Amino acid sequence: MKDRVNYYTDEHNDDFAGMSIKRETLPHGYKYVHKNIFYRFFSFVLYRLIATPVAFLFSKIRHGLKVKNRKALKACKDKGIFVYANHTLAAGDAFFPSMAVFPRRTYIVTNTDSVTISGVGKLTPMLGALPLPSERSGYKAFNDALATRIGEKGCIYIYPEAHIWPYYTGIREYPAASFLYPVKLNAPVYAATTVFRKRKFRSRPRCEVYIDGPFYPDGSLSLAENREMLRSKVYEAMKKRSELSDCQYVRYVKCEPSEISVYADEQSMAKDI
Repeated sequence: MKDRVNYYTDEHNDDFAGMSIKRETLPHGYKYVHKNIFYRFFSFVLYRLIATPVAFLFSKIRHGLKVKNRKALKACKDKGIFVYANHTLAAGDAFFPSMAVFPRRTYIVTNTDSVTISGVGKLTPMLGALPLPSERSGYKAFNDALATRIGEKGCIYIYPEAHIWPYYTGIREYPAASFLYPVKLNAPVYAATTVFRKRKFRSRPRCEVYIDGPFYPDGSLSLAENREMLRSKVYEAMKKRSELSDCQYVRYVKCEPSEISVYADEQSMAKDI
């Protein structure tokens, strides 16, 4: 079997998405919620009639996706929810959310890349992309959008690890900052952990997404305390589920910054052999 190795120096900032997209600044006054009837209609058609079937087929055929413990979502079927997931796939992490919480409408918090890419940047907001503001002044509109979607009983999907590490079987440390959103909106929180399982006839592992929760803000705690508490509950749930992975499709090896170029050269030579 081919030895797939990624060398890293910083688990908080290194990214292995394999995409060299220049990050653009989100336009000033970016509109998150559209009330135009035609925009809403085309958004519905694109999400429900096109993207959802594509996501289902892609997830099943390429990754053999299975969602486990989906019944946990029933506890909050009449409420908007926040879901936090480990960031382990490029296309998969765009498609899995709609499968994990189906039939609930899902909105994914993203970087500005998703809405500024030429050609598709106009479509991704219709599919649920919620780009983080580039300016401090943009956070009011962003927070208002979160409140609107939660009020509509939607799902806000967040990847707190921020950077993609394909097929990584562990859970990287991540900050509690994004957990302030459900605290302010008094919304329930779930963990969605992707784990990787061996397949008999393919080297690429099968994906299973485990749902855990709900976890609720505690009215007796401060905003900061609640944020840390929710982060801790979600992180521990993810850590426990990640132990279910039974294969390592890609190995991750930590090294010193000065060693990166050496290892990169070795990998390049190995590919040429």
